[in-house]
Amino acid sequence: MSSAAARAEARRKAILNRGTDRLAKLTTSARGEDAPAFVHDDPPLPSLPPVSKRGLENFLGEDSPLSTPPIITSSSPASRSSGFDAFGLGGSPPDPSVWSQEQQQQLLNALLGGGPGLGPPNTSGTLPATGDNTTPDDPLMAIMSSMGQGGFGGLPKGPANTATSEKPKSRIQRLMPLVHVLAVWCLVTFFAVWKEPEAFVSNASAAVLPGGAWRRWAELGKQQVRDGGWSVQAMPFFWAFVSLELALHSFHIFSGLDATQPPMLLAMALPHLPKPLPSIIIYGLKYMRMAGTLLDDLAAVVFALGFIVFLAGYLAGWA
Repeated sequence: MSSAAARAEARRKAILNRGTDRLAKLTTSARGEDAPAFVHDDPPLPSLPPVSKRGLENFLGEDSPLSTPPIITSSSPASRSSGFDAFGLGGSPPDPSVWSQEQQQQLLNALLGGGPGLGPPNTSGTLPATGDNTTPDDPLMAIMSSMGQGGFGGLPKGPANTATSEKPKSRIQRLMPLVHVLAVWCLVTFFAVWKEPEAFVSNASAAVLPGGAWRRWAELGKQQVRDGGWSVQAMPFFWAFVSLELALHSFHIFSGLDATQPPMLLAMALPHLPKPLPSIIIYGLKYMRMAGTLLDDLAAVVFALGFIVFLAGYLAGWA
């Protein structure tokens, strides 16, 4: 029985060996004769140290480790300090990182009004002295202090420093528009009441209308210009008006009333512009202001002439 089993086992091994040899021949013939020189078995993988689950979670971001809070014993001095000590109300020195109510109010005043109160946080509990040139430790306060004192990053002072603190107008500056209007009206009245009748009398060829001078002014508002010209006499009003404007603007310049305040954004940008541009912009604003004043005076002249024509028509009709 044992010999038959041995023969069967030997027969099975021989069949397996023949199948293995045939498979090796087929593989060699498919890959070529030099295939064993290039084909090698993969080396075994090296053994890696075991990775803890805690470290893997930290690496993947699934877990955010929190530091263990320190245990404060009853004998430590921090436990005996009250919560009011941080604001300077206790016996211990105040915490420099906590601002008091006065310091917060000073920062609020500096942000809103640009007035005093700019500077580093005062930890001594007293108000900071005006004109302190110490460098603030807080970057925000350093920026606010440099903007309030004029010049940022070593830049010279310019018109931007006075943009937030505009000076109030003096009484003369407030009265100058009224002076312009009154001067123009007086000039128009002088020509309408005195100069025009004199020119009418000296002109012998002028048509004499019933009703006197008021009748001539009233004709301007009732009918078109006749072939003979205007009903009133021509006068050198233009040159008188130009002379009056030159006198008024000269008074503006020599008295220093022509100071021009640019807009806030433009005033902040002027110190950073190249050298000729700030002067060109400032003088351009001054000339624009003079042109606006000239237009206002011309409007006052037109209003005065219209009022004279209206009044002359009323008086001529009443007469």
